[in-house]
Amino acid sequence: MSADHVVQLHWESRHVADGGAALSYPGISVVRSEHGEIVDRTWVPVGEEPTFADDEALIAVLHAAWRWTRPAA
Repeated sequence: MSADHVVQLHWESRHVADGGAALSYPGISVVRSEHGEIVDRTWVPVGEEPTFADDEALIAVLHAAWRWTRPAA
């Protein structure tokens, strides 16, 4: 892993106001930093009953982040 490319995972909720009602969605933020500066942030929702598609979306984001940390061959 490169010290210049850092990936962090954060448990975050997204809040949405819909008229008078406020909704909150739990999820995971995958944050990519390069030389200490955030260059990308991807939020993936995580429900209480995740679907296969939810799992695949999270795996894809984590895989892309892992590959990003690897130096080019």
